[in-house]
Amino acid sequence: MNDFLLELMVEEIPSRIQSMGISTFEKLMTEELEKYRIVFDNLQSYVSPRRIVFGAKLAAKSEEFFEEKKGPQINASPEVISNFLKANRVSRSDCFEKEINKKNFLFVKIKHESINTAKLLGDIIKNAIYKIPWEKSMHWGKHQFYFVRPLRGIMAIYNGKHFKMGIDEIELESRNFTFGHRFLAPQKIHAENIESYLDKMRNAFVIVDSCERKNLILNSFKLNFPIEIDEKLLEEVVGLVEYPVVLVGKIPEKFMKLPEEAIIVPMRVHQRYFPVRIDGKLAPFFAFVSNNIAVDGGKNIIRGNERVLNARLEDALFFFETDLQVSLESRLEKLKKIVFNDKLGTVFERVNRISSICDYICEDLKQRSPDSPNENTAIFLRRASLLAKCDLATNMVSEFPELQGIIGACYAQIQGEKSEVCQIIKEQYHSTNDISNHLSALFSLADKIEIIVSLFAIGKEPTGSKDPFALRRAAIGILKIIKKFSIDIDLSEIIRKALLKLSEASVIEKIVEKIRFFINERFKSILEDSEIEHEIAIAVVEAGDTPLNTFLRAGILNNFLQSDLGKKTIAMCKRIKNIILDNRNSCVDESLFQTKEEKNLLDQIKKFEHVIVEIDRNSSKNFSEKLQEKLWECAKLHRSVSDFFDEILINSDELRIKQNRINLLTKLINIADTLIPL
Repeated sequence: MNDFLLELMVEEIPSRIQSMGISTFEKLMTEELEKYRIVFDNLQSYVSPRRIVFGAKLAAKSEEFFEEKKGPQINASPEVISNFLKANRVSRSDCFEKEINKKNFLFVKIKHESINTAKLLGDIIKNAIYKIPWEKSMHWGKHQFYFVRPLRGIMAIYNGKHFKMGIDEIELESRNFTFGHRFLAPQKIHAENIESYLDKMRNAFVIVDSCERKNLILNSFKLNFPIEIDEKLLEEVVGLVEYPVVLVGKIPEKFMKLPEEAIIVPMRVHQRYFPVRIDGKLAPFFAFVSNNIAVDGGKNIIRGNERVLNARLEDALFFFETDLQVSLESRLEKLKKIVFNDKLGTVFERVNRISSICDYICEDLKQRSPDSPNENTAIFLRRASLLAKCDLATNMVSEFPELQGIIGACYAQIQGEKSEVCQIIKEQYHSTNDISNHLSALFSLADKIEIIVSLFAIGKEPTGSKDPFALRRAAIGILKIIKKFSIDIDLSEIIRKALLKLSEASVIEKIVEKIRFFINERFKSILEDSEIEHEIAIAVVEAGDTPLNTFLRAGILNNFLQSDLGKKTIAMCKRIKNIILDNRNSCVDESLFQTKEEKNLLDQIKKFEHVIVEIDRNSSKNFSEKLQEKLWECAKLHRSVSDFFDEILINSDELRIKQNRINLLTKLINIADTLIPL
């Protein structure tokens, strides 16, 4: 097999799409080689900010193969058949017939001869290049060829020699050399295969392999301070350099009085720097990755980066000290001037809506369980709802939007607010997994309910794949919070109350139904992702219980119906439903009984009704216990039902007796449906 090496030299590929680009390019090259029946081995692909590299061992020739080509039906017009024969350069006698879906078609077997790989390779390379589905692409100069960034060079080596090919659209011909690091080794580099290429590029200060670059950075970090690794930032930095050199700069002591987040955000988000911690505490140092080896050991580079970071921190310190000159609560007035939505008013009005929803949630929880929430919950939530959005009117958030919520919590703490209130403010934008306590969960619920209710009220619900306000994510967040923190609320009732301030009374129920349907669609997906059977997910969601009880019911039912007794019970219920069809009458006349099995089944049903007390919906624990108890009691009816079917003919010649027996089964299934809504 012959060595093949391809390098596309590109102007700075954005870091976030490098991984997608190289994986897609390798897949496309593989597909093209397979399409042309070229056997390959030892595939290797790499990406750096300026290079897309592909290497492999290829067979010298493609494989010979036969292709069966489908033609027209045998009764097609002579002209159509003639065109098919001409196109494939065969005669009618070369064809054979094959039946497909009871229709006879002409087929021809075409032999594809073995072809030298060198004759096919140019088309393979170009096809793969053209097909890369870049997230965004561009054209340059007078050309109309689109690529992620301007394509400046193609090095193609096959069997140790220059492989000539080109892209006519940009008048670019392949070459047998590339260049090393832009500053450290800009001279020409020749290679015979992928192995020699990697070695020579490494000597020319280019680490083509992104995994190797990542390990170099991590190992350099270990030699310095205990640097705080942000994996997302690390991946981005790996895609910004070809020869990583880790350097460490200092932060002036005066900036260390800033809240940690106010130092870290400018570092990470704006400058791609890594914070340093000593004994768990943020230290006055930062690490960064340079793409150059300086003759002075990097001193000048460090000074330049320190100067840039210091300027940002100087701004942060000024904003911090200025913001603290007034109380966080006083900024409520400024929220009256920040428009949230033309139809929904200002952020201040949104604050009031969130506060009201917090009250509705507390009232609902109180009704369900007098002991929960405690008397301080409503106080903390009301105070947090008043202050949570105030930092949107601060200088700090205006300059560093990533600090919203975080800096508000810092200001609240400095100004003497309760720790519970500060935590709520800090975690208001966190994902469900990152919310740490019950109070923050309740506030996050109110925030998400408000945004969904408000936008549905003005007709801004998601359509198709468009969801500009991330309402689907908000709905999923509501359900996940309810599950994680076992919050048992009547979500529909809270939505209904929230709509009173936004919609006419005549349309409230219509909007509630829209929102319920919208949330329930997410609910079904969440349950199925949790390995709940599809039928069970649909049934429990459409049963209309509270979200928490629906989660509990789904899990218990799923486990029950996977047991042998559960399978027998569901089979029994389905058999009964097939018999009663659309009957809704469950009134039973005992005087019409003709057998002991009828009387026995009714006795069992009555006993079932007495044993099964109403589920205590105010306690999720009691709900689970009672539901499981009911399910096993329902399963015990299986024997009585079996005897009933064994000994009794439902379709009695006497219509009254037949209807009475159907009513008896309807009475049973009505009770069973409250437990097993399938």
